[in-house]
Amino acid sequence: MEVEEEVQPHCAKSKSSSFKSRSLTPAGSELGGRNVKLTLQSFASKVGILASLGHRALRIHVAMVNTFPSSLTKYEESWSSLVDTVEDVKSLKADLDKIKGNPELKECILNYIWSACTQIRGELVFKAHQKVPGSYSIPDSMNPQQVSETIQWMIKSCTVIYGGLNLVVAKTFDKKAPFSNPIFKDLFMSQWFSTKGEAVRHPDAFKHIPNTTLALIALVVESQVKFSEIQFRTRYQFYLNKLEHMQKKCPNWMK
Repeated sequence: MEVEEEVQPHCAKSKSSSFKSRSLTPAGSELGGRNVKLTLQSFASKVGILASLGHRALRIHVAMVNTFPSSLTKYEESWSSLVDTVEDVKSLKADLDKIKGNPELKECILNYIWSACTQIRGELVFKAHQKVPGSYSIPDSMNPQQVSETIQWMIKSCTVIYGGLNLVVAKTFDKKAPFSNPIFKDLFMSQWFSTKGEAVRHPDAFKHIPNTTLALIALVVESQVKFSEIQFRTRYQFYLNKLEHMQKKCPNWMK
């Protein structure tokens, strides 16, 4: 694995009592402080590289394995992401051991890595907000009541995920094309195959699209049609269950 270019410290006012080296000292804030927003500039160079690698690994994990990891496993998930990705970079293993021996620094880094969870979901929601209105082509001729009724129908019938959706002439869709609405490909490509997308840097991780990713895209698309934030986890599980059911009943289609 290639190591990212060194991340320069934004500032370096604080020093760890355990390690005097600036390469292992978070810059400009108390370690583990809850009132400080952590960015890569919060860390000195080698710590920034380690934090960046762990952060990216967790973004991929959220996209491809578990979209809503429990906050109860926050530190375990974050540390695992960091350890797994640094295993391929021999030059950073010694620094990882030093971080392991510095509880305050370790907590600071793990908090930053954990922010990947909300970050990637937020990015997808933002992209969906931009793309969804033009993707479903609700006719301008509809009055507000008709628009409301159409939206409710799309949600209740789950048609937001189907291909062949036609709202112009009649409310029809292709029942044989679930999770095939063009918005799925559009969001998938723009999120993970853009210039800085994870799939460009780690193509092996994106050879196949798992149910987790499809369920996540379905979730953010539906969220932009209309529904309460409180339902996010519930609706995500709904789509995940639907995909697993299809996998059992229609294994050839899922391939």
